[in-house]
Amino acid sequence: MSFEKALEKVLQLEGGLKLHKNPTEQAETYAGIYRKAYPNWEGWAYIDKGENPPFKLINDFYYENFYKPFENIPNEAIRDLLFEFAVNASVRTATKLLQKVVGAKPDGILGEKTLQKLNEYLTEKFEENFIKDFTLARIAFYTGLANKNPKKYGLYLRGWINRSLKAMEEIANV
Repeated sequence: MSFEKALEKVLQLEGGLKLHKNPTEQAETYAGIYRKAYPNWEGWAYIDKGENPPFKLINDFYYENFYKPFENIPNEAIRDLLFEFAVNASVRTATKLLQKVVGAKPDGILGEKTLQKLNEYLTEKFEENFIKDFTLARIAFYTGLANKNPKKYGLYLRGWINRSLKAMEEIANV
């Protein structure tokens, strides 16, 4: 899947090119871009004027912040799955989860050792097993968040689980 196709899937999961505010968040979100986390994103200037930002700003934002860190992963399905999860949880969290699944030190840094462990994992267990194992680890991560802070995250758990399964099905083509 190309970046453009992966982004299209992510934007569908994020609710499209819409402005909204989640009940537990302090600021609004546009196309999955949370203002509090990314207050300097150029698209906010357009939104503040009541205009839709140019799609190039959205495209560039997602590419630079969430896709580019995974470009050195040669397996497209895994790269796209990591990209989609990073959008929701952060690049560091996605990388740590990848590392836990493949048995690398979970430091959140996607380096040569992690890539080597991923390649070994894929040689022994194949892509489909990684995708399933990563999805299960992702659901466990979300469940842990909801259990630690039910007031803040409990209402999102069902959606996160559904998103995880949908990403596994659509992005990874499993």
